[in-house]
Amino acid sequence: MDSKIGLIIQLAGVSLITLLTLFLRRSINVVALKHWTNAWLFLSFALFCLRLAFSYEQYSTQLFSFYFLTEYVFGFLLIAGCRSLTENDDMKVRQEVFVLPFILVAFGLPFLGDDFNLVFNIHSLIMSGFFLIASIALWKTKIRTFGWKVMQVALGLLVFTFLQYFVVFSARQYLVIEFDYLQYNSVIDLVLQILLGFGMVIVLLEQVLSDAKSANEKLKKAHEKLEELAHIDPLTTALNRHAFHGYLKRNDDGSKSVSGCVGFFDIDDLKEINDSYGHGVGDLAIRIAVKAMRDVIRPEDLIFRWGGDEFFVIMIGLDAEAAYRRMEKFEKLLTNVSVEGADKLLTIGVSHAFENFGGLADLENTIARADAMMYLNKQQRKVASKAASVASQSQSGIETLAHR
Repeated sequence: MDSKIGLIIQLAGVSLITLLTLFLRRSINVVALKHWTNAWLFLSFALFCLRLAFSYEQYSTQLFSFYFLTEYVFGFLLIAGCRSLTENDDMKVRQEVFVLPFILVAFGLPFLGDDFNLVFNIHSLIMSGFFLIASIALWKTKIRTFGWKVMQVALGLLVFTFLQYFVVFSARQYLVIEFDYLQYNSVIDLVLQILLGFGMVIVLLEQVLSDAKSANEKLKKAHEKLEELAHIDPLTTALNRHAFHGYLKRNDDGSKSVSGCVGFFDIDDLKEINDSYGHGVGDLAIRIAVKAMRDVIRPEDLIFRWGGDEFFVIMIGLDAEAAYRRMEKFEKLLTNVSVEGADKLLTIGVSHAFENFGGLADLENTIARADAMMYLNKQQRKVASKAASVASQSQSGIETLAHR
């Protein structure tokens, strides 16, 4: 194939890759894509200059210089894109300075010989170095996806091809016999460049997919956190009413036959604690009471905060009698406890009652029955407390009279 026709085909192919990357930049915000798009633009311009140099020999020196320079910029931007894949950072000024020596090389090469073939071997060696460094930079990213493999294959073949050009065009200077093999083949370059561009597109799409997956995971975790916050009482970390209704909704299909008991709890005389020591101490008393509940129930049992100082516990597979036995140490845990902000040890009284249920459909009614039973227990505790107080005062009076 005529070299001029081959260059036109190569220029058309590279231009299509350039257009593809330009369109991708409208929807993909990746630094590597910016570098690679600019790289393909420079390569298109380089091939255009080379084509003009073959047609306008009077300007060939200048055009060859621009060809070499823009090809080196292509290689430089190719490496920059590969390096930015991991951190998605742009080039620093000190990195851009590395292109300066190649400007001198580009404008100096055309003066080393009148025949383009005599200097193309040096240019090929330089380009193989660019492709090799790009391959090493891509290896360091540790991406290891399909697109990464395609790019590595393309870069490896480009290194081999341009090293081969270096050997072949160097050999032309010493061999008298001409072989068809000993010439530049733009079609092979085009195939490898298309393969490289194909790999770039896949890598970028894989990066976008990975970023989207990562963002989705973060959104999912944030949603779960918000869902958790919506179901958790911030003061006691017990579940709230919203969580209870969600629990019923998730289990209202009737597929599970469950039974157990419900325990309803209410803190006694919380208002007196608030009035005496402040609401901060009252909040701490609520927390201590909930901690005591957790210490006497099972890990799988669910604690819900129903109101200000009202709580209920759902205990699956445990009847009320067994639950009452678990409460035997409950009052001990709340007797003479140290509460920050109180000037003495406090005994936190908690009234409670348990009721059995035979299914989740009966759960709300069971909670209401346990609430009523707990209220009755609360009244009985108050009566007993008053009776004990009166008895204590009477005993104190009798002892005083006896002393007299």
